[in-house]
Amino acid sequence: MQRSLFLMLGLCSLAITGAAAAAPVSRDDPESSDPGRRSISTATGSAVVVTANPLASAAALDVLAEGGTAADALVSAQAVLAVVEPQSSGLGGGGFLLYWDAQQQSLEVLDGREVAPSSSRPDDLLSPSGEALPWNEATTRLDAIGIPGTVALLWDAHQQYGRLPWKSTLLPAIRLARDGFLPSPRLLRSLQLAKRFGVTHSDAFQELYLPGGQPPQADQPFRNPALASTLESLARDGGPGFYRGTLAQQILLEMSSLQASEPEFQGWSASDLDSYAVVRRQPLCSTQLKLQICTMPPPSSGGLGLLQTLALLMQTTDLSISSADDPETWRQLARAQAWADADRLYWVHDPLDGAVPATALLNQAYIQARAKDMQFAAGKAPSPGLPAGINRYPFGLPERGREQGTTQITIVDVVGNIASYTSSVETIFGSRHLVAGMVMNNQLTDFAFQPSRQGQPVANRRRPGRRPMSSMAPTLVFRNGRPVLALGSPGGRSIPHLLSRVLLASLIWNEPPERAVALPHLSSRGRTLVMEKDPPLPWPLQQEQLNNSNQPARLQGIGSGTALVQWINGRWHGAADPRREGTALALP
Repeated sequence: MQRSLFLMLGLCSLAITGAAAAAPVSRDDPESSDPGRRSISTATGSAVVVTANPLASAAALDVLAEGGTAADALVSAQAVLAVVEPQSSGLGGGGFLLYWDAQQQSLEVLDGREVAPSSSRPDDLLSPSGEALPWNEATTRLDAIGIPGTVALLWDAHQQYGRLPWKSTLLPAIRLARDGFLPSPRLLRSLQLAKRFGVTHSDAFQELYLPGGQPPQADQPFRNPALASTLESLARDGGPGFYRGTLAQQILLEMSSLQASEPEFQGWSASDLDSYAVVRRQPLCSTQLKLQICTMPPPSSGGLGLLQTLALLMQTTDLSISSADDPETWRQLARAQAWADADRLYWVHDPLDGAVPATALLNQAYIQARAKDMQFAAGKAPSPGLPAGINRYPFGLPERGREQGTTQITIVDVVGNIASYTSSVETIFGSRHLVAGMVMNNQLTDFAFQPSRQGQPVANRRRPGRRPMSSMAPTLVFRNGRPVLALGSPGGRSIPHLLSRVLLASLIWNEPPERAVALPHLSSRGRTLVMEKDPPLPWPLQQEQLNNSNQPARLQGIGSGTALVQWINGRWHGAADPRREGTALALP
C-alpha cells in the first residue's frame, strides 16, 4: 500500500499543474475550478475509485486490491483526504453516504451530518441588535461548529460492510500525516483563500498551515503530527473513541480552551459527543426515463432539488430530440433549477421537527402543475408551491444562504458494492479552528441565521440536537433493479444544479463519463444565470443564446468536483471532474 502512495506522489507532480496563486473569491464559488488542470482522469475495470485527490484514490485502490470492500476503501479515502485535502472535508466535519450492498441487493442511507450542541440557541449567529452576523465573521465563531459526524459514519459503515481490520484502513492517512506529503497546488491555493476569509482568530491554524503568514513550501513535505496522533488513537480505540474516552476528553478540553477568546460560547458537554448517532434513513427515489434515481433525503435538500429539477425538465422539454447544443434545453434546465430551489429551500428541515413533504413535492400531478406555472411565469421569481395535503404556508421565507467546502468519493468494488459519499467541513477549512489536529467545521451556518421571518418560524432554524439543511446529494441510478451509475459533487447550494446537468449529459445525451463530468455547467442564482467561465470543454452554444432580460447571464467560475462511476458494456468506467485534482483508478 505504501508503494502505491509514493508512486502517486510522483504522479501528482505530472498530472496537476498550475501556480498556487489565489483564485478569485466569489459569493457562491469561493473555490472555483483549478486554473492549471484540464486533463480528465478516467479509469475502467472490475472495481473503480474516484476521489478528489490522487493520494486518496491510491489508498482506496490498495484497499480494494487487498480484498477490501467499498466500505473499507471509503474509510481509507476519507482519512487520507482529512490529511491532504483539509480545506474540503475531514474528521471534524460530517457527510452523507448511499451504500449499495450487492449481496443483499439493498440500498442504505447513512446520515452523518453535524448536530447542534445542547447549548445551541436560535439566535446564536445574530448580533445584539438582532441582525444576522456578517458571513465571514459567522464562519469563525465557535457557535458555528457542529458536533462532527464523519468518524461515526465511517465506523458504522465499516462495522456493517467492512472486511479488513479498521486499523489497516487508517494506516495510509497516519503515514501521510506523520511523515509528510508534498502539498498540492489546490491546497496551497486554498490556503491563500483562507487568509482572505480570515484566520487571525486561530493561532493554531496559522502556526500549522500559514507559518510566518505564508503557506508551506510546495517542494517540502508537509506534516500534521497532531492529526497523526488523532488517527493513531482512532486506529487503536475505534470510532467510538472519538465520542467517548481519551480522544473525546481531549476534544472537549481543546474546545473549552478556545472558549476563553469567545466567552459568549456556551461550550460542548460530554453528552453532546456521547449522544451523537448516525441516522439510517430511507433513500429518496424517483422513477424517470425508465430509470430509478435514488438520492439523499432530508435533511438534505439537494436530493429533492435534483429529482425535482429533472422531473420539471422532462415536463417542459422534448428530451428525445435534446442535445448539448440545443439552447432550449439549457434554458429549461435553468428554469427548472430555480423552481426546484424555491421548494427545497423553503420546505426542507431536520425530520426530527416533523415530516418533510418530499414525496408530495415529487408527486406527478404536483410536478405537472408546477411545470405549467413555471412556463407561464416568465420574468417572475419562483415561490414555493403547496403540495397535496397542505393548505397553507407554515414557514417564513428563509434568507439566501451559502455552502462551500465539500468533497465527493465514489467507489465500486469487485463484487459490486457501491459507496457514493459526500462530506464537508463547510467553508474553506471550515471554521479555521483546529482541535486535535483536525479542521473543525462551521456547518451550523447552514441553519437560517434569522430563526423567524415575517412573524413565522423558518423551517431550517437552529435548535439543539438538530441537523442543518444541506445541499449534498450523493446519488445512485438503477436500471431494472441494477445500479448503473453513481455520482456526487461538491458545489454548495449549486450541487443539485451540477448533478442535474451531469445526469442530463449521461442519461439523455449519452455522453461518455469523461465528457459528462467536463461539459460546461450553468447555475440559476436568483435573478442571474451563471454560465461557467472557461470550462474544461467549450460551450456548445453561444452565451447570447441563453441571455434574456428576465434572467441575464454572466460568465463565472463554477467549482464542481463530480466523481462519477458508470456501468458500460460490462465494465465499470470512472471519471473525475477536471476542475479539481480528482483522480480515477481501477483494478483490471
